[in-house]
Amino acid sequence: MTRASIILLVSAGLLLSISANAQEAINNTKSDDHKQVIGTGFFLVPPPGFSSATNFQGFQQESSGGSIILTVLPAPFSEISGTLTAEAFLAGGMELQTSEDVKVNGDQGYFITLKQNAYGITFSKYMLVFGDEETIYMVTGSFPLEAEETGKNIRRSMFSVVYEKDLMVDPLASAPFSINTDNTKLKFAQNMSGSFLYTVDGKVPTESNDKTSLFIGMSYSKIQPLNMKATALQRINTLPYDKIDVDESSINKIEIGGISGYEIIGEGLDNTTGESELIYQAMLFSNDDYFIILGTTNNDQEENLDLFKRITNTFRKN
Repeated sequence: MTRASIILLVSAGLLLSISANAQEAINNTKSDDHKQVIGTGFFLVPPPGFSSATNFQGFQQESSGGSIILTVLPAPFSEISGTLTAEAFLAGGMELQTSEDVKVNGDQGYFITLKQNAYGITFSKYMLVFGDEETIYMVTGSFPLEAEETGKNIRRSMFSVVYEKDLMVDPLASAPFSINTDNTKLKFAQNMSGSFLYTVDGKVPTESNDKTSLFIGMSYSKIQPLNMKATALQRINTLPYDKIDVDESSINKIEIGGISGYEIIGEGLDNTTGESELIYQAMLFSNDDYFIILGTTNNDQEENLDLFKRITNTFRKN
């Protein structure tokens, strides 16, 4: 699985450990009650009172704190049991409750229930993950532990999933932000639950020797950081590198598109190859949300740092 996919999973809190039990079959056809998740081939029957999310691809209900997040990852489903390890589960701060094998419209999958503490609240999480030898599909439901009725509605909605693999969609249609990569070497490569990845050849994983990539996304939930600088430093240290070095002089306050935040420049060791890479992170804080722009490169560091900064300066909130 690619580093970009792992970054997304770490950010969303989806890494966990899997154990298999009895198998259940989910066989759905699209009905008039199904609603398309904009920018994807996913269709679900939303839970009562849920609306299309603004921060991610899925549905949410602010009054209950419930959400359903849809994610597509460009990796074989057969890789998932090797990536979602017990160590990753513990690092994610989640407690596995139950796990079972399922088939989702003919694809092999898992349905997992978890418990997690976040923002001083205990959440229940449901995760339906399935796929084939090219793609992994994830449907993740989350709700406060005490909101049992909301949980039942979320589970029912998740199990209504239909994914149209051949549907032509605009992956940028639902984005609450924009950046401009015109006349640069970076090409749009992947939409991962409303977060966008750009690579040199527009492929994930890239087939180019130039591993330069740019990731841009938005927080899934509302936050009110007491210290934006500390939050940005904490965020960069969650990235999947063996070691990240950041000099104090490389931490700068910025304002882009009328939104303030922090820019951090560091270096990290690729935890697969051991190769040193430049890391550029910009976090912009807008009310209770934040946006993150993350650039990494394995060569021409000065040139690519300038590229990351130029693209970041085109950021606008829609």
